[in-house]
Amino acid sequence: MSDLAKTLRGFPKLDPRWFAVFMGLQALVLAAVLLMPQKILILAGAGIGSGILAILLVLYPWILVPAIVVTTALDISGQLIRTTVLGIPLTGFHLTLGLLVLALLVNTLLRRRIQFPAFDLGGPLFLLIGVMAISLTYSPNQPEATIGFVRTLALTVLLYATTIMIDSKAAVTLVVVSMMTAIIGGAVLAIVQVITEKFYLPASFVIAVGANAPRATGTFHNPNTFGTFLMVGVVLIFAVMVNYRAGFWKQLIMLLAFGMGVTGLVITFSRSNWLATMVGVVIVLVLAKKLRYLFIVLVSSFVAILAVKEFVPFAEHIFLRFVSIFTIFEEFDTLGRESSSARIYYVLAGLKMFLDNPLLGAGWRAFPAIFDYYKPTDFPFWIPSKESHTLFATILAELGIVGFLASAWIVWRVLSRGFSGLREMQDPYLRAVLIGLLSVFISFQVSLSFTADFNNNFLWFFTGMLFAVIRLDKEAKAA
Repeated sequence: MSDLAKTLRGFPKLDPRWFAVFMGLQALVLAAVLLMPQKILILAGAGIGSGILAILLVLYPWILVPAIVVTTALDISGQLIRTTVLGIPLTGFHLTLGLLVLALLVNTLLRRRIQFPAFDLGGPLFLLIGVMAISLTYSPNQPEATIGFVRTLALTVLLYATTIMIDSKAAVTLVVVSMMTAIIGGAVLAIVQVITEKFYLPASFVIAVGANAPRATGTFHNPNTFGTFLMVGVVLIFAVMVNYRAGFWKQLIMLLAFGMGVTGLVITFSRSNWLATMVGVVIVLVLAKKLRYLFIVLVSSFVAILAVKEFVPFAEHIFLRFVSIFTIFEEFDTLGRESSSARIYYVLAGLKMFLDNPLLGAGWRAFPAIFDYYKPTDFPFWIPSKESHTLFATILAELGIVGFLASAWIVWRVLSRGFSGLREMQDPYLRAVLIGLLSVFISFQVSLSFTADFNNNFLWFFTGMLFAVIRLDKEAKAA
């Protein structure tokens, strides 16, 4: 018997009926292409594609991860309907969250699932949301407070839905890949904004709040929010890159994403996120027990600073902006007064509000409504914002000591679960991702001390993912 005959005998026999069905489908497609009008053909293709997507969503809800990342990154530019009955714009993220909940619900019904992951943050979040709900009855800024409350409820749903949705290493990888792609795109847009000098914020406004050069905002409404997005991606990618041995090309792509993210972060002029990123990188190295790499990071940073100084026209302003982080308590210093010192004024105003309303606070979203009554007499008159830039001061002022304790409980619960999970983690890839998620969460606490971006989608999404990664490793060990 010839070698070809032996090989053919090794293949499974083809059922003639299935072959006939296959050929019939091919004939139908060919006939449709040749005979059907183009519009009908497009509609049919769209219908078939939508059906396939719906089936995949039900089977694998985590394929929505890129949509979550992209719609969050689009921020203000992702508005689909600017004016609605509720008074808030309809965005792509709202639709994505609704589709995620629907996909998980159908998936649960089809699988007849009766067991769900434990909601580790249920207690502290219930307390925090309860205080918010009570404060709606007396908040002086009730319309905004109600919208903020509903948004917090939606983000709580996102957090728990993420712990359910991320149910495989493939889903985890999709998150990492989506973040790499998104920060590369965001950084490219930021660079284009610098080169073309076309920014979302006009130069006149930026100078009024203490900067000397317009700040890149990407697709976001605020350079600090854009900086937070880049900070999250940079810290997560750095953790995976340092702690997991991937192939050469994968490492090269991660290095490219990391470098682009850092570049974009620099030109946001977001000092809070510069500091948060530095803290996150150090935490990654500490948790990975690779402090020896800190020297490489420092040398690379020094070379990058020299390159910026040599080739970027506003390099001196970047340096002064960085130095102003450490002059925040010099109230009248020329580097710190316009913006850094204003944060001290906001904190002082928040503490006064807390002393007047110590138990449950002045009400959710009350800070901007009553700030004029509490601001120090020497508050810089040219700063237009009435928003607190420090989360703990905001929580104390608006939700009192009960809300502050609830927030502290959330932070403690996330860190305690994260560190205990890290000690038991066996899978090297999931361990690298968990180090990144823990570092991102700690970096968020640094950033929130200067931005108060409590309802940042990525904060809630990656917190939910942290619990999901811990659960995945436990399930793998139990199998």
